[in-house]
Amino acid sequence: MTARLRSTPVPLQSLATRLLLLVVPVVVGGCASTGNPDMPGSMCRRKGIPWTIRCLEIQGPHGLQLVEQFAETMKRTSGIRPRSVFVRDDPDGVARLYYGVYYRRTDPKTGKRPLPRELRKDIKLIRELGDASGKPVFVRAMPVGLPIPDVGNPDWILKNVQSTYSLQVAVFVPTDTFWEFKKAAAELCNLFREKGYEAYYHHADSASVVTVGSFGPDAVITRIQNGKWETFYSSEVLVLQREDLLKHNLLNGSIYRARNDRGKMTPVPSRLVKIPHAAEDELW
Repeated sequence: MTARLRSTPVPLQSLATRLLLLVVPVVVGGCASTGNPDMPGSMCRRKGIPWTIRCLEIQGPHGLQLVEQFAETMKRTSGIRPRSVFVRDDPDGVARLYYGVYYRRTDPKTGKRPLPRELRKDIKLIRELGDASGKPVFVRAMPVGLPIPDVGNPDWILKNVQSTYSLQVAVFVPTDTFWEFKKAAAELCNLFREKGYEAYYHHADSASVVTVGSFGPDAVITRIQNGKWETFYSSEVLVLQREDLLKHNLLNGSIYRARNDRGKMTPVPSRLVKIPHAAEDELW
C-alpha cells in the first residue's frame, strides 16, 4: 500500500492537542542564559531576535588562541565596550570573535526586521579599526544571528543516521518572543523518545527540526499514474503518518495551515526529508 506525497489534510487530533498543550508551551516559553555579558540573566527580558556582529573567524589548531589575542586587544580599544566582546570555539573547528547583542524587532508596518541603529553604528566602527600601520583589521565584520549552542542527546542527531529519509514532524524557528528553537527541538525529540518513537533532531543556524523514523531510498516511489509521473510514500511511511502525534508538520509546537491547490487553508502534514549526511545537504 502506498500514499501520495500530497497527503490528504487531516483534522486536529485531540490526543496531539492535549500533549502539545501540556509540554510544548513549557519548552517554547523557556529561556536560557547565553553567558554573554551583554545580556545578564535571561534572554527573555527584551523582545526581538538577538543578533550580534561577527568580527573575525580563524580556523586551525591555533585559531582560538589567535582570536582570544584579538579579543583582548579589541577590549582595550577606544570606543569599544569591553564587556560586549566575546569568543566562541565552534564545533566546526573555527574560532570566532563577536561583539555585542542587538535585538531585531519586526516592524508591524512592513513585516521586516531592520538592523537596529546601534548595530549599524557599531559595525561601522569595528570595520574602521586598524592595526599599528592603520590597516583595517575587521573589514569582513558582519551582522549575524546570535550563535546558540547545539543542545540535545548526541545519540539522536539526525545527520548521524545511516539512512536516506526521515519523517519531519516539527520545525522550530526564532520569533520576536522565542529564540530557544534548538532547546525546543531537543526537548520535543526527547518527548517522542519517551513515547517510544525513533525520533531525531537537526539543528541549523536559523531553525531546528524533529523527525521520526529512518527509511531507505525505497520509501519514495515514483511511477506513471494516469499518464504522468507521480510520487508516493511507501506503506511503512504511511503507518507512521497515521499516528496522532505524527500526522502534522508542526511549527513552533503548533499545527499550522497552508493554502492547498483549491485555495483552502488546511493543516500541513508531516513529510519525508532527506537526511543531511554532509554539510552541503539541505534538510528542507
